[in-house]
Amino acid sequence: MERTADNRIHTTEWEDVQYKYGNRVGKYETHELEILAQKIADKNQNTCLVAYDPHAEKVADKLERGGYDCEEGSGKDVAAVEDSDDEDDALAAIRRRRILELQRQKAADRFGVLRHIPGADYVTEVTEASATCWVVAVLIRPGNSDCEALLAVLRTVAQRHKALKFVSMISTDAIPNFPDRHLPCVLLYNSKELKKQITNLDEWMQKKHLNVGTAELLLSRCGVLPRGEDGEAESEREEDP
Repeated sequence: MERTADNRIHTTEWEDVQYKYGNRVGKYETHELEILAQKIADKNQNTCLVAYDPHAEKVADKLERGGYDCEEGSGKDVAAVEDSDDEDDALAAIRRRRILELQRQKAADRFGVLRHIPGADYVTEVTEASATCWVVAVLIRPGNSDCEALLAVLRTVAQRHKALKFVSMISTDAIPNFPDRHLPCVLLYNSKELKKQITNLDEWMQKKHLNVGTAELLLSRCGVLPRGEDGEAESEREEDP
């Protein structure tokens, strides 16, 4: 039994995924209660929170930029300081908005392609990477027609939504003995957690057709794409008689 230095049971990514879907495999089969107790303890650890003080932040920022240029005891100077603080607040708000705009622009240009990665990089490229963005991981088998069809569509989706990370892996490299009957299998990760698993092509299709619109519609329904940003209305209209 593999344990960490503090005597915790170490579970694998595959064991955690299987348990989430009701399959007790590996260490969950023999030590389920102990593992669950560990997870409950992790979620209830006490944390030390510091209350946000906007006035303290403003004073600290002012001092960092040179302090208050006024003499003590002058009412006129006090008014000037208050006016200066108002200007500082306005400039700070503008600066924050600009930083957010730059961050959004940087995030929008972050990916833009569907990359093929080795199965050994599953944890780093998928689980850990999902801490900052959605990760769409496609498990495939080379030569499988359904896998190739979905990959062709998702390559275009990746180009249209560059803030999302798209990767593909050979199924048996990522998960040993993964059954071909579940291919293609798409794993949607966010915040280091598996949010949804989609097997085969059925959910990706509308009226037996698979295209960029139907793929974006499904990703929108799963919360990966914001609703309304991906042409969902058009896709839904296509379903109407």
